Amino acid sequence: MDIHTKISENLKDQILFNNLKNFASAYKISRENAFKGIDFDLLVQDLSKRKSRNKKEILDLFAEFKKNAEKSGAKVYQADTAEDACKYIADVCKKHNAKYIVKSKSMTSEEIKLNDYLEKEHLHPIETDLGEWILQIAKEHPSHMVMPAIHKSRQQVAEIFRRYTGEDIDDNDIDKMVKIARKYLRDYYFKAEVGITGANVAVANSGAIAFVTNEGNGRLTSTVPPVHIVLLGYEKLVKDFSEALKVIKILPKAATGQIISTYVTWIKGQNESIKNETGNKETHFVFLDNGRLGFFDHPVLKEALKCIRCGSCANICPAYEMVGGHTFGHIYIGAIGTILTAMFHGDEKAKDILKLCIGCKACSKGCPAGIDLQGIIAELNINISNKYGIPASKKFIYGKVISNPTLFSLSMKAASFFQKPILAKDKRHLSVSPLPKNKDFRVLPSVASKTFSNSYKKINQKIDSEKNIFFYPGCAVEYFYPYMGTALVKVLNRAGINVNIPETQVCCGLPALHAGDGESGKKTILKNLKFMGNPDEYDAYIVLCPSCGMAIKEDFNKYTADDPDIFKISKKIEEKVISFREYLQRLGIKLKIKENFKVTYHTPCHQGRGLGDSAEEYLKSLLGENFIQLKDSNVCCGFGGSYSVDFAGISSGILEKKISNIKDTKADILLTDCPGCVMQIEGGLLKKGENIKVMHLSTFFEEYLTIEV
Repeated sequence: MDIHTKISENLKDQILFNNLKNFASAYKISRENAFKGIDFDLLVQDLSKRKSRNKKEILDLFAEFKKNAEKSGAKVYQADTAEDACKYIADVCKKHNAKYIVKSKSMTSEEIKLNDYLEKEHLHPIETDLGEWILQIAKEHPSHMVMPAIHKSRQQVAEIFRRYTGEDIDDNDIDKMVKIARKYLRDYYFKAEVGITGANVAVANSGAIAFVTNEGNGRLTSTVPPVHIVLLGYEKLVKDFSEALKVIKILPKAATGQIISTYVTWIKGQNESIKNETGNKETHFVFLDNGRLGFFDHPVLKEALKCIRCGSCANICPAYEMVGGHTFGHIYIGAIGTILTAMFHGDEKAKDILKLCIGCKACSKGCPAGIDLQGIIAELNINISNKYGIPASKKFIYGKVISNPTLFSLSMKAASFFQKPILAKDKRHLSVSPLPKNKDFRVLPSVASKTFSNSYKKINQKIDSEKNIFFYPGCAVEYFYPYMGTALVKVLNRAGINVNIPETQVCCGLPALHAGDGESGKKTILKNLKFMGNPDEYDAYIVLCPSCGMAIKEDFNKYTADDPDIFKISKKIEEKVISFREYLQRLGIKLKIKENFKVTYHTPCHQGRGLGDSAEEYLKSLLGENFIQLKDSNVCCGFGGSYSVDFAGISSGILEKKISNIKDTKADILLTDCPGCVMQIEGGLLKKGENIKVMHLSTFFEEYLTIEV
């Protein structure tokens, strides 16, 4: 089944939609409460630094762990491949004539498909985590790293139990379902000869491990059977208990919004076991490579090995919330899942799910291990696109049209002419969408009859001031919303500031890079820098599109690093990039509102998580009681540029949630500082016939505010 068919099926699944929506909403609140009073950024920096290790350092930790674990009587095995790990575990089970094997939830065992292997060897693994057991008897795999059955409703679970047990179970009798699970699972702990768990940390200087659970099944699995096998990746190694406790402290907060998990189990040495001749439990630590060790020296992918498997990148991912882990994942799910799929299961398995990333950066911002997940996904997209190619239409657009300012301008001029039969009365929108029905979920803006650059030339800037700024309009302002740019120029002129713009408008390159076309992206960036002036002459480089600003700050430097002269210019520009509102605040310019109306605000993804700032607090102070807080104001609106066309179903679903929250505010105006967000949200509201005005901050400032002298 191809990715678009999977998406279509999941978008129709109302149970999945409700489960993920309800969890995401509750999780955000729980997580915020769990981290209250804690400096999250400091915690992340500390954990990230501690887990930044190369291959030699990891192997040194492993040698220390092995020495200490074996001193305590355990056996330590290094498995090079998934097959190697499965065979070793199966051999241990056969040696002990284990008819039944109890397992505690382990994503590493899912990675190597351990259950399938054991069953082929006529062994019987029994999952003891409630969610995992539900999926095992339903013959499904997890859709979340921490909450494997999050996609199931209680009614669906009741039906699974009815089929499996033959008992009469009411759909809403949760208590009975829990008792049935306990009844069927409890005996297996005592029948099993082998228990298999994973580990959240393995402490090198003591040979101890720890794992966290909420059901206690891990503790029973590791203590009751006479043999305990621990399957873990090398990335779980930590230096000492101080580092281990850092992981244990942050893991439940990030994973489920709990202060601490119900059970934290520490294991070292050998417990007594009357079932073994030695009188002691037999313990095996199976360290899985499966490509890991090589990646510890990879310049980009080594970062992914800092992952503590909390699943928070899925919890806050707008795309995952729409389609779930069975689509946005292979075995591992969500943002980290797309990366680990490429690392452990290959490009072929990863190439489609990598495209599901909308680029909102929520995963990177929220990762407790400080992994720039979205940045790694972008890198993988480019590498995989180089290998598998990019659709010819996209390659032509990014490589020939957008990267060529003259051709791009002529194309948009032609579009402006040919759209005339479908122009709406306001001239700013289209009355009919040129997109197919399944992508027609919003009213689209028209291409402006005059570009911003043309409008700019007619503005008479007679400013007696030495303060100059450079305004980078970006494609959206240049071709769709020139009035946003002219508003900025007028406001700054009133404040006594001269505004310069590029002599030729060139795309920032982000659309090409996000599509995986690194070559065209670099070509566009290099052309851009030719028209961005001398940074020494400007007080600031202002953007109205935070995606453009983020590209200038992050991608320009990256793609000019091989040319010292150009890099120096790029770096100077990057240091001066700022949003319009931030610049006004920095200068201490005071604005006063002219009229009385209710206003709410949506924080664009790349404003809050790219430029690192939001206008929310500023607007609260400016508007007072007239400002209405928007629920999930910093959650993506679903635009993502061409993503909203390529994955229109996901994009429109994300937008639906945003619009619902906007309507709940009963505000007259929604403000934002991204033209892409205006395009998405205004288009969605117009499509629904909602009478809520959507404005960019620049036009709002120009139309409704005065500058106080």
